[in-house]
Amino acid sequence: MAEKRDPVEAFLAALRIYLKERGHMLFSFSGAGSQTIVRLALRGLWRRHDTSTGYIKFMDAVREIRRNPEALERLREYGILQFEVFEGEPYAIVDLRRLRRLYEEALKEED
Repeated sequence: MAEKRDPVEAFLAALRIYLKERGHMLFSFSGAGSQTIVRLALRGLWRRHDTSTGYIKFMDAVREIRRNPEALERLREYGILQFEVFEGEPYAIVDLRRLRRLYEEALKEED
């Protein structure tokens, strides 16, 4: 098994892949309703998680982040405000204005 990386970096790696694949939909749907804060289902990130981060399961990285106030604060810089469970499913509460920066960076990585 790979050595565990920083859980924030593991989370952001999956999020970048998600944004490359689905970011256009996320921002266009939310833009139509003028939403700035949305729930992002973590299920969409599970599928994009890379186990080479040292976390066998994506939610292991999320659990580690939730226990660490400094890690949570670092994620806020990218627009991830908090985590919650809604109707039995885990979500990230996201500020789309801040998340857009990460989206634009992810798109540039493709070039």
